[in-house]
Amino acid sequence: MAAVLLLGLAGVYYHARGQTHVTVMAATDQPAGVILIIDPGHGGVDGGASSPDGLHERELNLEIGLKLEALATLYGIPVQMTRRTADLDYPEDADRIREKKVADTRARVAQINDTPNAVVISIHQNIFADTSVSGPQILFTNTGTSKEFAQITQEILIIVLRPQKERSPLPAPRSVYLMQHIDCPAILVECGFLSNPWEVSLLRTDSYQRKLAASLFAGFMQSQDLFIE
Repeated sequence: MAAVLLLGLAGVYYHARGQTHVTVMAATDQPAGVILIIDPGHGGVDGGASSPDGLHERELNLEIGLKLEALATLYGIPVQMTRRTADLDYPEDADRIREKKVADTRARVAQINDTPNAVVISIHQNIFADTSVSGPQILFTNTGTSKEFAQITQEILIIVLRPQKERSPLPAPRSVYLMQHIDCPAILVECGFLSNPWEVSLLRTDSYQRKLAASLFAGFMQSQDLFIE
């Protein structure tokens, strides 16, 4: 089912781009050594943003991240996760919440920078004072071909999930430590707005999470040429 969904998303993307045929890379077509690192944002003591009815970002990020990992594994893509559970291990000397957050973020940066040929998808959720705002938004690092990777993936997200929300990718702000301290192609995906009750109802569903995961993986697959040096 996941493979069929991914093929369908790739077809929609290429049709919208005016192409005459679709090519979805099989595992054997992948550039040698490229490793997809999936970073479900927050976790442990860091809940991230939350919806008015109590949905925490850390939980949603992990659910989407694990679905993305399952798809990548299905296609034979080497994958690493920065976390696979709700709980995190912290250094013994990290007593305060801030110290634990800093230690976790630095550990993720170290994992990414220690992985040769890494490509990162960091999964997050948005929040805004205006509860009518909705839709995905991608941020990118200033490393390598991150901007082009972001543009391809944003287009897929728009086509599949929010045709009326034609946002463009934006540079990651300096306040996002992880995105400012890694040295490989990377995007940060704000999947939706936890401040929007309608979007929260979608984000809670397994089917919508699978669409998000499949869209992100389709973006990764369609960006393969960008990662070949």
